[in-house]
Amino acid sequence: MALQDIETIIIVIMENRSFDHVLGYLSLPGAGQMSVEGLQSDGDWLDAHANIHNGVVYPSAPLDPAVQAIVDPSHSRETIATQINTPSQGGGLMGGFVTSYANLTTPAPASSDFGQAMGYYDAAAVPIFDFFARNFVVCDHWFAALPAGTQPNRLMAMAGESQISENGGLLLPNQYLVYNWLSDHKVNWCAYQWGGFFPFFSLDAEWLPEIMTSLTLMPASGHFRRYSHFAGQWASSDPMPQVIFIEPEYGDGPHNDPNDDHPPTGIAKGQAFLADIYTTLISNPVRWASTMMIVTYDEHGGFFDHAPPLAIPQTVGAVQFQTTGVRVPAFVISPQVASGGIFNANLDHTAILQLLDDKFSAGEGYSVSVNARQGRIDRIRNILEPISTSPQAPEIEHATASALRAVAATSPLAPQLGSSPADPPNAQAFHQVALKAAADHPNLLAHPEWASVRSYLASVQ
Repeated sequence: MALQDIETIIIVIMENRSFDHVLGYLSLPGAGQMSVEGLQSDGDWLDAHANIHNGVVYPSAPLDPAVQAIVDPSHSRETIATQINTPSQGGGLMGGFVTSYANLTTPAPASSDFGQAMGYYDAAAVPIFDFFARNFVVCDHWFAALPAGTQPNRLMAMAGESQISENGGLLLPNQYLVYNWLSDHKVNWCAYQWGGFFPFFSLDAEWLPEIMTSLTLMPASGHFRRYSHFAGQWASSDPMPQVIFIEPEYGDGPHNDPNDDHPPTGIAKGQAFLADIYTTLISNPVRWASTMMIVTYDEHGGFFDHAPPLAIPQTVGAVQFQTTGVRVPAFVISPQVASGGIFNANLDHTAILQLLDDKFSAGEGYSVSVNARQGRIDRIRNILEPISTSPQAPEIEHATASALRAVAATSPLAPQLGSSPADPPNAQAFHQVALKAAADHPNLLAHPEWASVRSYLASVQ
């Protein structure tokens, strides 16, 4: 079984883009057309899936690659319900994306820009995704686990269940995370964080002390490490953790240079981030031969996708969800997958946890919640193929990488967020983390490692 040959599993979860928004173009006619379930160009299909708002018809339409700044579409539980359940022009679901976008008030998109919620990029704007799709496996039926926002979906991805159904501006409730599961199963793991701010689960107060200690005193050897150490450690002959999480810098909170793809931050920064990770991976052929990387998104961010969610119920507190969330981009990148492969079976974020169970616990079942979803989704292990005697390691063209870095360097940044009650809940929550770190760990926060956080706190006092 190919999974036995995998020694390192790398997990990258980006922010807030839908499948059709960044990968739907792959199925359009022309050179390089792939048989993913993406967008179509014929008039009947466009009419059937068009959204209608105030009597105006908004079909899916291409975005100019130079359009990097998009007003962040709403992706709260309520607005996602509107996006999913509003009829399209053809009478099916997925017809409320424009309406929810037009109803934004802070900041409000210009009326001429309502169609941006229906817009999609192509290879010119997402060259790294195009490279991944043509050289590895794209999963065209991977759905966010819940029709909800970032916090519930990241908890589903990292715990298999969520105690919250909506983003909140305070710290997260403590849950048994995959970090706990890996440690309990004696699996070596670490999480690399881009930039000088916090990883996502610093929002869980139970993890903040270890995160602060690790990033301050052991930034190259603890469970939590700075991404700046990743390339050197990967290139060395020293053992690497068996499971590696790599997190971008989040735009929805305090930041210096976010690259998580969360609008209004331009998408080129996320492309450059993923290109950097991949280039590092193939730089060590011995390690690369037994590595697999999963890239996906926490949720769709309010952007149009035509595929209805899966009918998988999930109880979250007093809320009974009847479906998954919207479909999101996803790749499995490894020398042990088919080049240009398409995995059509249904997946959601809990499939990551089931993969870890398949690898490290002989498929005994990750948890009651994850097990309950397994009858309705496939397993990531089924994407793998037996190891090749000559593992492929295609390189990103130098011209492509150079052009991408140039766009990323000039792409718009999300504004500094966190200290205002009007800021998004995630930003407010990260602000609370910064305050808690200052109150509980002042000696650690004084370390040069946290200069960005100190600067942020000084700027909002």
